[in-house]
Amino acid sequence: MPANSEIRVPKRQPVLDLKWSLMRKLALVALVCLVGAISLDVHQIEKETFQANRAVGESVRAYLELPFAFRKDTGDVAQRFRQGDAVFTQILVPGQCVRYFDNSGTVVASFCAGCTGCASYSTRVRYVQSWLVPYYSGSLANRLTYESLVTQGSDTIGKVVVIADSELVVSRIWADFSRLAGLTVAMIAALGVLVYFVVERALRPARDVIDGLGRLSAGDLTCRLPDFRLAELHMISDVFNELATTLEVTTAERASFARRLVEARDQERRHLARVLHDELAQSLSAMSATAASIKITARAEYPALAPEAQILSENASRIMMGLRRTLRELRLQEIDSVGLIASLEGLVADFNAHCGRRRRFFLEADSKINSASSAVAVSALHIVKEGMTNAAKHARATRITATVSLAEHHATGTPELAISIEDDGAGMAPKPSSESSFGLGLIGIRERAIALGGRMEVNSSLGKGFKLRVTVPDSQVRLEA
Repeated sequence: MPANSEIRVPKRQPVLDLKWSLMRKLALVALVCLVGAISLDVHQIEKETFQANRAVGESVRAYLELPFAFRKDTGDVAQRFRQGDAVFTQILVPGQCVRYFDNSGTVVASFCAGCTGCASYSTRVRYVQSWLVPYYSGSLANRLTYESLVTQGSDTIGKVVVIADSELVVSRIWADFSRLAGLTVAMIAALGVLVYFVVERALRPARDVIDGLGRLSAGDLTCRLPDFRLAELHMISDVFNELATTLEVTTAERASFARRLVEARDQERRHLARVLHDELAQSLSAMSATAASIKITARAEYPALAPEAQILSENASRIMMGLRRTLRELRLQEIDSVGLIASLEGLVADFNAHCGRRRRFFLEADSKINSASSAVAVSALHIVKEGMTNAAKHARATRITATVSLAEHHATGTPELAISIEDDGAGMAPKPSSESSFGLGLIGIRERAIALGGRMEVNSSLGKGFKLRVTVPDSQVRLEA
């Protein structure tokens, strides 16, 4: 990967609530259907009104064109129109008006049908006439007006015009709109409630999936999801269980390999310590005794050799002290005889003695940790040693604190030993939690944690110190209530 390449983190999408999303979509579809239904209804009302006006206009025109109605002056046609009340009453519907125009465009006569029961229409119109009637009446009157020419032979002697009351048409449209809108609102409410409870019931097992993922992330690899009735959730359950099984097997294999590796390394350390103690230590003891004898002889018989004999004796003592320090690092104190707390206190005392006043080491230990099993206690001692060594070498810290406690795991309830090493040093930039980002000391700590089925967490940032936390399960311990 190029040095200047950047890791692109996908942009987080907004959280979508499925129930409310479906309800909004249903409401939108219902509103679109409402608009479509109203449009069709308005078109149908206008069509019916225009057809009624045309039927009345054609009937009036036919009535006025009857042969006995014509004489030489057109005034007789107007008189005939005025005498047609009985005819108009039969053919006009409430709200219709028929008018007769002469050739000059003057209204000669007109007749309008009354509207019994139109009070209800007027009541409805009051709520909308302030904005809907003025907007709609102008274009509505032109579309619904029907005109028919009255002729005598080849001559046009007048014109019949039939119109409908715009307010009554608008009130009819408004009545249908109110009815459809009420039905739509009721349908949206019913479908919304139905969708909410159906989706809520269908997605209820999602809580089990979330709980399972939480337990899996907390380290409980024995967690398994039940079979779900919903096909999609059933597939998720199968994949989750397969993943958990794979992780459990892989983690067990890795822990077994790490455990063998740690055991082999500890065995090699013990072997090296035994060789150094049995062979090199004895040789150095003999060398130191010989140097002391030479020094005594030189002082008595060869005073000129006394300084060299003194230097030889000091070098032998220095090498012996270094060997003892190396043996102490290779083979820590016997925990079985003195306990974990005493061993940790001795380790911290050695660090304070070696580093002097440049930095101070502190220990906070729970009295329960002495009940930890031997394998866990030995690993805990090594982890604290590696952690403090790492902080002393790289952190440039002045205060390093190790905290060791024994408690129950919050998810599984099994006892676990928690080790925390925190310093006030320079810290480090956040890096991916992979072994390639750690030094040998942290890799060794992780190997010991994995070998015992535990985990390691690192929390650090530039200028804000470094915190290392290791948790190791210990099934052999029984905590008191």
